[in-house]
Amino acid sequence: MVRATKTVKEKMKEKSEIRHNSGIDVLRGLAILSVILLHLNIRIPFKETLLGGVMPGMLYKILFWSGFYGVCVFFVISGFLITNSALNKWKTLPDLSLRGFYAMRFARIMPLLVSLLIILSILHLSGITDFVIDPARTSLARSIFAALTFHVNWLEIQVGYLPGSWDILWSLSIEEVFYLFFPIVCFVCRKEWHFVALISVFLIISPFARTTWYPGNELGDKNHFAYLDAISIGCMAALVSKRFTMNKTLLLITAITGWSLFLLVTVFRKLVYLTGLTGVGLNITLLALGTAMILIWMQSRFENNRQQPSKFTGFIRFLGRNSYEVYLTHMFVVFLFVRVYHKLNLSGEWVWGLYILTIIISGLLGDLVARYFSNPHNIRLRKRFELVMTKDPNFKPQ
Repeated sequence: MVRATKTVKEKMKEKSEIRHNSGIDVLRGLAILSVILLHLNIRIPFKETLLGGVMPGMLYKILFWSGFYGVCVFFVISGFLITNSALNKWKTLPDLSLRGFYAMRFARIMPLLVSLLIILSILHLSGITDFVIDPARTSLARSIFAALTFHVNWLEIQVGYLPGSWDILWSLSIEEVFYLFFPIVCFVCRKEWHFVALISVFLIISPFARTTWYPGNELGDKNHFAYLDAISIGCMAALVSKRFTMNKTLLLITAITGWSLFLLVTVFRKLVYLTGLTGVGLNITLLALGTAMILIWMQSRFENNRQQPSKFTGFIRFLGRNSYEVYLTHMFVVFLFVRVYHKLNLSGEWVWGLYILTIIISGLLGDLVARYFSNPHNIRLRKRFELVMTKDPNFKPQ
């Protein structure tokens, strides 16, 4: 009996792993890795190493200055996953339950966000270097209010950069506002094509929001409208994936086109700049379109059980599975190891150790936070909301 029970558990675990979309985890893992590398390179340039000193400028930018593109990829994935999840639960977007949607988003996002704000507040009040908000810019209370009302990005446009662990909340603010309005738009648009037509407007608005709305302000492109085209394209990709069946040839064309656009913007960024696309903000739109096509291809492979995760992407997928936790906590690791690096007066090839250790510890910290805090609270809150909301006929628990 014991052996049989163990075999059943093993089969259940194997089935769970098979049904997990590892392709999306790879994309998220690459995105969060690019963010960590950017934040490290800003503080301890990789050029201090022998390899970094002789590395071609183009390759150096791709490896260490791609965090911004990584965040844009996150926006597309967010739009894709939230729309796909809504379609799985409620079948059509107009049937989406506002209360059910908000309950699930609250359970996933707020426990870790509130805990992060408490920790950051304690560190600020304790006067810990790297965590103290400059009173000449803004106050702790104002920063907390901005984080809880989803406009840290707008606050930074007004006052300048906040400390690193606060600054990363700019992108979360954009996603959270999207989460607030997504179910309302779904409710108002009684047909899915109405929803698509409405969010398509952002394909026109967002490039202008990125490039012209705050002239002369370095942080102007962090406004709420600046990346809604990326999120919208992700939403539309999920609808295409659900509503249209593609044959192998069309899927292959979609994948090739998607990867081509993705690499064009992230690798051949100088060429994109010279064409004038960057100047008018269309480089991000192209990156979003490429990412969306890759997601459609990956989702088709996942649903048809043709996805075979490579062992060489294991750590990247590990980062991607906990990308939310890693994103919100990695600055603690960055600040700690950068401070130790300076304290020990290290330089040169020690940068390798700094980078590798920071990436590994960031991944492990994110996993611990997800396993012992985020996921348990997510499950507990969803169960509680399910009990409270049983009178809602449209609510369908996960």
